[in-house]
Amino acid sequence: MNYSQIESFLAIIRLGSLSKAAEHLYVSQSTISQRLHSIEKEYNVTLLNREKGVKSVTLTNEGERFYQIAERFETLYSETRNLKAGSAEATISIGAVDSVHNYVLKDIYSAIVHRVPDIRLAIHTHQSNEIYYLIDQRNIDIGFSLQDRILKNVKVQKLFEEQMVLIQKKNPGITQYEMDNSSLNPKRQLFINWGMNYQIWHEKHWGPTSNTFIQIDTAKMLGDFLEDEMMWAIVPVSIARDFHAKGLVDVFLLTDPPPSRSCFQVEKEGGNSQVKEVSKLILGLKVEIEEVVRPWRR
Repeated sequence: MNYSQIESFLAIIRLGSLSKAAEHLYVSQSTISQRLHSIEKEYNVTLLNREKGVKSVTLTNEGERFYQIAERFETLYSETRNLKAGSAEATISIGAVDSVHNYVLKDIYSAIVHRVPDIRLAIHTHQSNEIYYLIDQRNIDIGFSLQDRILKNVKVQKLFEEQMVLIQKKNPGITQYEMDNSSLNPKRQLFINWGMNYQIWHEKHWGPTSNTFIQIDTAKMLGDFLEDEMMWAIVPVSIARDFHAKGLVDVFLLTDPPPSRSCFQVEKEGGNSQVKEVSKLILGLKVEIEEVVRPWRR
């Protein structure tokens, strides 16, 4: 496997077709096809779904896994070229769940870029249970997981803890901002799995999570569903604060509140100086983070 093969594969996925990849890389479509076939033959895998009459590109399960490998290959290749050119730049790879990236740390990332010269950030979204494995394998440099674990040669520190609150579509007539759990219709719930402790609490009030009618993976999807004023969701206060600031929702406290969620900063011991500098900066910005996740008060 060589860089031209990886470059071609990534171009196919990012641009959506072999023809666009060929045009982008200034080669023939047959060259792109040959490079793709070479990878598949070398590793005995099928990377793309090939359906007659379908022009769009979709990845197989093997293709999904290979895409992650190809992105890491691309990053390492870029760093090697910079090393050969005498560049001091380094790429710091950060992994976290979607809700932490988008609602808690987005301004922190901007601060890192401005305060730490000669680094690039590679920000990736992963599930909490993947973070520790990726750190242990050095596939990412710093992780933010919603799970606390003990692993050899892996350093774990609590970064923040945040309250969970209820949100519904904004209603100008609302005057009471505390809600009794028993008043909520579980059929109108937008369920996001916030972890084992949350599931246990949820089951106490509304039964197994399998009883929920709408389950979604990311907070970004809440906006469309919350157009219905009868729908409700329980989210971390950082998400609620963002939606409330945009005038989209009212925020309620529950008489029996959910357990708060904690986020842990995870990194491999013995990281390089740039990783240590970024890690130290993030921990030094805890005041800014705590402002985002401060408890909701009416």
